[in-house]
Amino acid sequence: MTQFLIKGSSKIFRQEKEQVLMIFKDTIHGAQREGFIEGTGHLRKAFTYYFYRFLERHGIRTHLDESQGCALTEDGIIVHQLKPVRIEIIVRNVARGHWVDPHKVPVFKGGTVFDEPIVEFCLKWKCEKEDGTLIDDPRISPAVAIALHKHAKDPSIRDHMIPDEEEAETLQKLAIAINNSYRDFLAQHGWILEDFKFEVGVGPDRNFIVIDEISPDCSRIRDKAGNSLTKDLFRQQRPAEDIYEGYRLLKEAIEELANQETHHA
Repeated sequence: MTQFLIKGSSKIFRQEKEQVLMIFKDTIHGAQREGFIEGTGHLRKAFTYYFYRFLERHGIRTHLDESQGCALTEDGIIVHQLKPVRIEIIVRNVARGHWVDPHKVPVFKGGTVFDEPIVEFCLKWKCEKEDGTLIDDPRISPAVAIALHKHAKDPSIRDHMIPDEEEAETLQKLAIAINNSYRDFLAQHGWILEDFKFEVGVGPDRNFIVIDEISPDCSRIRDKAGNSLTKDLFRQQRPAEDIYEGYRLLKEAIEELANQETHHA
C-alpha cells in the first residue's frame, strides 16, 4: 500500500510497504521565485545519495536505508523514517544570503571569508501573519532551541528540538565535521564551499542522524573564478542550461569520489 507521508515543494516522502522513499522534484526555489528545470531533481537525488555514502565512510550517520541493497532507485532514495529535529543547521564559511541580501539583514559585505566556520540554528517553521508577512525559519540560539523543546505552544515543535546544552554542542560538532569533509571534497576540484544547510533526525538511541538532502539546492559553491555552481544561479536568473550544468558537474564529482572510496575500501 502506498502512503504519502510528506508532500513538500521540492520533495515527496512516500511509504511503500516497509520502505520510505524520498522523491525529488524538478522544482527550484530562490529569490522569492519558483521554477521548473527538468532533470535537476535527478541530479539532486544522485548527489545526495553519493554524498551521504561519502559521509557514512567518514563516520557520519545518515538516514540511507541499504538494508535490502542499494538505497538509490530510479524513483528516489530509500531512507529510514526517523523523528525529525525541527532545527535547520546552516554552516557558513563565507558571507552570503541572509546576512548580505538587501531585503534581509545586510550586515556583512558579500564574499567576506570568515576566520572560522559559523554554525547557525534556525527554527524549521513558517507562519504567515495577518498582514501577509511570512515568518520563515527564524534564527534562534541554542538556549531558545532548548526552551522550545519544553515550552513551545505548537506540538509539532515541542519535544522535537533539543533538551540540553550537551546536544547543542553535539549538533555544532556534527556541523563542523560535515563542513570539513565537504570542503575537502570540493577543494580537490578547486571549488569553494561558501555555505550549506542540513537537517537531522534522532533514532531510539537519541543519536543525531543526517536526514533529508544535502545537495546543490541547499549549498553555495563557487569555482576559482567566482562562478556559482549551485542554486545561486537560479537566484541570478541564469539560463536553465547553466543551472543544470552546475548541478551535473557536482553530481559527477561526488559520484566518482564515492565510487573510488568504495573500490579502495
